[in-house]
Amino acid sequence: MVFKQRLYIGAIVSVVLGGLSYWFNKEQLPLDYIHFSRTLICLTVLYLFAYYIIQRGWFKFNWTAKTDNRIAFFASNGILIFGINMSNKVDDEQPSFWLHEGNLWLTDVFAACIALIFAYAFFSWIFRQWKSIQTLKNEKSIAELALLKNQINPHFFFNTLNNLYSLIKSDPNTAQEYVLKLSDMMRFTIYKGKEEMVTLEEEANYLTNFIELQTARYHKKIEIDFQQNIENTKEKVPPLLFIILLENAFKHGVESLIDNAFIHLELKESDTKIVFSIKNNFDSDELSKTKGIGLKNLKDRLHLLYPNAHSFTCKNDGNTYFSTLELLKK
Repeated sequence: MVFKQRLYIGAIVSVVLGGLSYWFNKEQLPLDYIHFSRTLICLTVLYLFAYYIIQRGWFKFNWTAKTDNRIAFFASNGILIFGINMSNKVDDEQPSFWLHEGNLWLTDVFAACIALIFAYAFFSWIFRQWKSIQTLKNEKSIAELALLKNQINPHFFFNTLNNLYSLIKSDPNTAQEYVLKLSDMMRFTIYKGKEEMVTLEEEANYLTNFIELQTARYHKKIEIDFQQNIENTKEKVPPLLFIILLENAFKHGVESLIDNAFIHLELKESDTKIVFSIKNNFDSDELSKTKGIGLKNLKDRLHLLYPNAHSFTCKNDGNTYFSTLELLKK
């Protein structure tokens, strides 16, 4: 509220209190009533004066809605405590208007009001703390997702550029085609990767381009079978979610084998879920004992994006590795 509105409200309150003071005096009620009503008038004027000098900048203080709430809290409790005190003052010579048929009922009413005010203040504080914690959690999740996206392996792009450099002289037409595919992938990574969701069609195209550029790097035959069973190509998924599994299939499978390497993958979408599965062979003698950061990033992203709405399984059978990722539709 601006000062003008506060002034109008303060004037109305002062007039009401002044009328009560006059009525108390006319009815010859105890002086406590008159003094209290006049004290409230003085406090109202003091409140308006304090707000005015702060707004004018004569006194440095950050007056916010929280300041008004605190003033209202203490003022209402003060009035109610005065009411309890006065309702307990029973004068045999001059019956108190608080008293009705020998029952000091207003004492209980005022006490209940004070209890309700304190309860409201307490639960409001609890709610603000909970809301603040939820906000921090959301901000933390957003920051973690951004970090995990930025940790996606950049070596692929450098290796592809090196391959294109050597291909430009020997096969410029093919090199030109690969440059366009690499450009599409980089555009997707930089721009689409910042978005919360992309279409399944866009994600599938990214995987297809990755496969074509990766197979061009290796001077050996690789059996690639990418099945796409997508009913709704506009269905949304988080960007760059499946690429880690495909990267691992090339890194730990194709690179470790001299020949007969294969990668079979399927992206399937139905009414209730999205399933991405991949199977590749590898050389068990070349199996790395160290755990890479890629799968950990994937699991962390799944935990943030699909809490209790996904399943991710990995297993190997001799020299064949299987991965299946299921996402329940939101």
